[in-house]
Amino acid sequence: MNRSRIRYALTALPVLALTLTACGGGGVAKSDSDNKLTIWMMTGGPGDNPLIKEATAQFEKDHPDMEVDIEIQQWDGVATKITTALASGNPPDIVEMGNTQTPLQTYSGGLADLTGSKKSFEGSEGWLTGLSGPSEFDGKLYAVPLYGGTKVVMYNKKMFADAGITSPPKTLAELQEHCGTLADANSGTANFSGFYLPGQYWFNGMPFLFAKGGKIASQKDGKWQAEMSSPANQAGLKAWKSFQNTCSTPSSVGVNTDSPDQDQLFADGKAAMAYVKAWEPAAVIEKNPEMKDNIGFFAMPGYTADSTMPVIVSGSTIGIAAGSPDRDAAEDWLRVVTGEKFQQRMATELNLLPISPSFTPAGVPEQLTVASQASKVSRPLPNSPGEATLETERYNEQFFSKIASGADIASSSAAYDKHATDAFNSLSD
Repeated sequence: MNRSRIRYALTALPVLALTLTACGGGGVAKSDSDNKLTIWMMTGGPGDNPLIKEATAQFEKDHPDMEVDIEIQQWDGVATKITTALASGNPPDIVEMGNTQTPLQTYSGGLADLTGSKKSFEGSEGWLTGLSGPSEFDGKLYAVPLYGGTKVVMYNKKMFADAGITSPPKTLAELQEHCGTLADANSGTANFSGFYLPGQYWFNGMPFLFAKGGKIASQKDGKWQAEMSSPANQAGLKAWKSFQNTCSTPSSVGVNTDSPDQDQLFADGKAAMAYVKAWEPAAVIEKNPEMKDNIGFFAMPGYTADSTMPVIVSGSTIGIAAGSPDRDAAEDWLRVVTGEKFQQRMATELNLLPISPSFTPAGVPEQLTVASQASKVSRPLPNSPGEATLETERYNEQFFSKIASGADIASSSAAYDKHATDAFNSLSD
């Protein structure tokens, strides 16, 4: 594995949660099979769900002598933990990563090259770009998608009907008009939002830029340049600020989705709409069972009626340690969890978006069907290891909150471009 790249990757992270003695170049990858796959999977996904036992059982039919040990990891600080583990002499055989963290690991040199095996993974030609893009570095594949997720608009059917709104909006302008109509119809409810939208919710904000033709950054001759100051992005930021300030409460400009909990606000009738992940409707119903038959979904409409707003596909990827002595068996395990059968089970039981839209089975919850369709119009985040730096710093959240709060868009964007450009290029050799 490339030790110099690992050292660069580690020092680029703004906060190091671990002692980095493993990265001094003295580690030696294990070379003899121990007939055991050690797999790191993240909390909140299939790894800590009983469903993973089915994947293990399927794998063990072809590998009866191979033991599978799944270790659940927490998200906090995991980027540093994975990079350090992959650099050690005894790495886990397989690691799950968030898609925004994946470029850091593909760059580090700690993952095995899977380029030659790509076609052996079922449905690989249709992988979601938000997951497949970060899995590649320098034209080679170092990870494969595990599951996806994107957001859709959840709305209160009764509130729409009571306000005289008969169908979901076709354009952003129509949606913004609905916010006013809903606010008037619920004027007796304190702190009511037609569309509750926290100012830090950059996963909603960035699509406003993408739909104007903007992009976060471009790469030329190996160097990244952030483009928040581009005319397209400036127009998108103005549109997002107008929407957020019009449709959501003034108190929401400086908060994220869980403080206060947007699901609780929706369940309590404090909001008619929210931008949510596929599992959130279940949380709403748990908080207010009477909402069970009163929730509908639609994709965030675009500026014109002929296209919905582009989405950011989030989720996880999964890769094999370059130092794993059981490479062939590890690839077989990956083929199980990325295959259509397991992907469909995740969709129906965990409300996770399959890694290829063609895998989405019939009968999944409405929000997942809408999300699957919306994912066909997606835009990837910069495929740079520095994306993990921005995530750790929560820089995008802070930026969009500033815009929502009334900060000057031009000067804030210029500051964004300087900081993000430095982050994206921090690992240049």
